[in-house]
Amino acid sequence: MLERVKGAVIPHLIGLILLVGGWFLSITYVGLARFETNVLFTNTTGAGLLMIIVGAYFPDIYIGIRDKFKK
Repeated sequence: MLERVKGAVIPHLIGLILLVGGWFLSITYVGLARFETNVLFTNTTGAGLLMIIVGAYFPDIYIGIRDKFKK
């Protein structure tokens, strides 16, 4: 039982870290770039958005792949 909980909590923590990191990266860069031209989408904000998307789907994909190869 404890193994199942640890097996689910760790991927979700990694996903949460990716979500928060991507949000922080995007918001910080947009805030720092406000003194520049009106460009909201740059490579840095795109990387932050990619981190958010990966963090949202990482736990389910990881758990699904792990369970598929566990059988």
